[in-house]
Amino acid sequence: MLRWACLLFLILAVPIAVQAQIAEKTKRLFEGSNFEELKIILVKVGRENSYFSEAQYYLGRIAVEEKDYEASIERFEEAIKENDKVAEYHNWLGVMYAVMIKDANPIKKGHLAWKIKNEFDTAVKLDPHNLQAQWGLIHYFTQAPGFMGGSWEKAFGCAKVIAQHNAAQGSRARGFIHGAQKKTELAEKEFFAATVLDPASTENAFALGHFYEENHLFVKACAVYEDLRKKNPNNKVALYYIGRLSAQNGSQFEKGLELLNEYVLYKTHPNEPSHSSAFLAMAMIYEKKGNKTMARTYYQNSLRLEPGLKEASEGLKRVNSLSL
Repeated sequence: MLRWACLLFLILAVPIAVQAQIAEKTKRLFEGSNFEELKIILVKVGRENSYFSEAQYYLGRIAVEEKDYEASIERFEEAIKENDKVAEYHNWLGVMYAVMIKDANPIKKGHLAWKIKNEFDTAVKLDPHNLQAQWGLIHYFTQAPGFMGGSWEKAFGCAKVIAQHNAAQGSRARGFIHGAQKKTELAEKEFFAATVLDPASTENAFALGHFYEENHLFVKACAVYEDLRKKNPNNKVALYYIGRLSAQNGSQFEKGLELLNEYVLYKTHPNEPSHSSAFLAMAMIYEKKGNKTMARTYYQNSLRLEPGLKEASEGLKRVNSLSL
């Protein structure tokens, strides 16, 4: 308890000269997933404090992890209001606008689309080396219609910037764009090239596996995940994706359940599949096995952790209707 009090005192009272040290401590607490303790500290940082914008940014990041997306947007907007020269603030606000657009009505979608583009544009203008923002623009340019700024040429331009910093990631970016164009052979070539250029990157391997999943090449996808699991036994995320494949392609149910059960015992990190997603996959397996009771239980477990999960809500309604 004393260390939290000391950090709070530093944030509230320390001279600006050591703000970098405070920021590093805050980052370590965030990466350690000590969200509740960190929130207690950060909410006390007033607007008059030079750390206010960074405090709002981290409160926004915590809200993202807690899936309180509207709160995260409010926090990122507050951070930008206080300091609009930080690329990462704009990048994260763009990301969260993109999350919100999925369930928005048509009118709101149009409004949010321009806001998404504006935030990613601003981020790369402030920092052209912000590769996450470049990826954000790639997603925008490949999904938006032409009259709203969609452009294959601009998407490849972003991929070129990414490649200048990381050849493997640049190849993955081109693979993503070709995939959006339905040029599956070119996409597979680029995704595979990314894994060759950087065989240690789990992100590139997962991207190749996801590409195979999206194209219903489940055997190839499973081979990628199994290879990743073999090379890195400590990578528990591979367990989730192999288990999810069991739910998707309707095979190896017992193995899928075993791996998913192991995954829910693992403490996930930011940006990794949630336990609610694992419970969802288990529910889908039980539903396909015809076990409505277990399917209902795991759909409920999924919703308990993530009440707004659409697939779990729909699955629960489906198994309940079958029981009538």
